[in-house]
Amino acid sequence: MKRTKAIGLMSGTSVDSIDAAVISFDDNDAKIAIKDVKGINVCLPDPVKKKIFALFEAPRCSLRELILLHSIMGELFAEAALLLMKKEGLRCEDVAVIGSHGQTLYHIAEKTEFCGKTARGSLQIGDGSIIARRTGITTVSDFRSADIAAGGTGAPLVPFLERIMVERLGSGTAFQNIGGIGNVTFFGDATADPVAFDTGPGNMIIDRLVHEFTKGAWSYDRDGSLGRKGNIDETILQEWMAHPYLEKKPPKSTGREEFGSSFFDIFLKKLTINEDLIRTAEEFTVRSIVHAYSAHLGRNPDRVVVTGGGVHNPLIMESLRKHLQCPVLKGEEAGISSDYKEAEAFALMAYFAINGKTNNIPSATGAACPVVMGKISQA
Repeated sequence: MKRTKAIGLMSGTSVDSIDAAVISFDDNDAKIAIKDVKGINVCLPDPVKKKIFALFEAPRCSLRELILLHSIMGELFAEAALLLMKKEGLRCEDVAVIGSHGQTLYHIAEKTEFCGKTARGSLQIGDGSIIARRTGITTVSDFRSADIAAGGTGAPLVPFLERIMVERLGSGTAFQNIGGIGNVTFFGDATADPVAFDTGPGNMIIDRLVHEFTKGAWSYDRDGSLGRKGNIDETILQEWMAHPYLEKKPPKSTGREEFGSSFFDIFLKKLTINEDLIRTAEEFTVRSIVHAYSAHLGRNPDRVVVTGGGVHNPLIMESLRKHLQCPVLKGEEAGISSDYKEAEAFALMAYFAINGKTNNIPSATGAACPVVMGKISQA
């Protein structure tokens, strides 16, 4: 059996960098066996980051800027893939496919009245045709649209990979990602469809507070060192915990639309940004996760495997272990890459797409049926 390689590319809601991962796996039709994951992290240029954040914050954006940024992000994703290939000594003919999530600019999960119609949608930029042309490798992009067309919310998508991982870890496993947004996938029964949804904010609020507190010197709370100097303000925390998203029932997804600028305008505009507020935001991430489990999982997990940037914040990990009545593991402790799991997922989803196989989890997204997600750009 020939071992297959695929590359996944991901830039999350934190907009700090591109994660590029190459996975090696065996496909015997009945079962996918992932054998190896290698990855790199490529920082986005500051002008690009600033422009993306400007688009997040603006009530309107220039179509010219949007089109140019779509192309530029395609070039940057291609560069990240080529850097990874050079590092791993890979030629284009060694890689079956590239799966690029792109950079989310806006995600509308709820059905919304507009122009006399009802619609929902999600916009990711980073032109897949550019990636395919620059790398010489067939590229799959724009994954979320097909799920949305089938009645889903287009998120979360990573449960597709986690369904394979749980075969090794066993039932009762909760996979908790803490990126800009937090999301969980819980397999109460390893053979049944999972419960999967966004739990609420991950690092998004924390990172914004740290950026403003340090006047741009830091983009995240390194080792939880700022929060460690602060105290939790329970009054503020309880006000945040009353956010209506936390009470919604799955399937559900969220993003910068609810926990970005609008959250700051409602909850933070009149508050002094200091270590106490940073510590409170870190605890908000934890408590929103704990609340999500008790409200929506049906039973306590037997184990929680944490991945994403939040796994590197000791305060978040310590507090999760304090509040959850089960082992809380870093991804590596369970044989999973904490930093590249999402990129890994899009590599695998791309492989399924080019083979015409369905790659969404309807129980997670709310789609009416399994679909093949992703638009294919030939090299």
